Amino acid sequence: MSTNQHRTAVIGAPAEDLCLDFANTLSWRGSARPSESLATLPDLLSWLARQAQAEALAATVTAAWAERHPKRAVRLFAEAIALREAVFRCGMALASGDIVAETDFAALNQALAGASPRRGLVRDAAGFAWAVEHEAHSAAALLAPVLWSAADLLAGADRLRVRRCANDECLWLFVDRSKTGSRRWCDMAACGNRAKAQRHYRRTHVS
Repeated sequence: MSTNQHRTAVIGAPAEDLCLDFANTLSWRGSARPSESLATLPDLLSWLARQAQAEALAATVTAAWAERHPKRAVRLFAEAIALREAVFRCGMALASGDIVAETDFAALNQALAGASPRRGLVRDAAGFAWAVEHEAHSAAALLAPVLWSAADLLAGADRLRVRRCANDECLWLFVDRSKTGSRRWCDMAACGNRAKAQRHYRRTHVS
C-alpha cells in the first residue's frame, strides 16, 4: 500500500453537533430556492478543514488525488452529499420525535464501518487531537469526524435536545442547550425576528 493510501493524520475532536452543522450546509431547505454551500469537492474540503478541524495536509492530499482521478472524485463527492442528506433525515427524525428510518440508520452504520478509526491521542497546539489512520480516499474516510459526531449524537442524551428551526422555510437543525429547553429558532436575530415581523404584519393588516 502506498504512502498516499496509508498514513497517519491528525484530526481535532469534533464538536458534538458537527453532524448538524454538516446537514445545515444546505440551508433554507423548505424554501423554493435552498442555498447550497458545498457545490464542489474543494468546497467540502475547505469546510472540513475549517469546521471539522481536519489538518490542511489531508485536504491537500485529497485534492491532489482528485486531480489524478476525476471520475472517482465525482463519485466520492456524490457519496458525501448523500451521507449529508442521510444525516439530515436522522436529525429531522430526532427533532420530530420520530424513529430514524432504517435506510438512513443502515447508511450511517455502513459509513461508520468505512470511516478512519481513531488510533489514539496526540498533542497539538490546541492541546490534544486524534491520531487517525487514513487508509483510502472515500467519502466515509473523509467525513470521519462528521460520522463520529452523528454516532455520538444518536447514542447520547443530546439526541433528545435536537430541534429544527420553527421557520418552515429554514429547517436548520440545532441542539437546544437553553435552560428551559424551549428554543424554537436557529437564530433569534434572523428567523425569530422574521417570524415576529410577520405576526405583527398580520395583526396590523387584518381587513
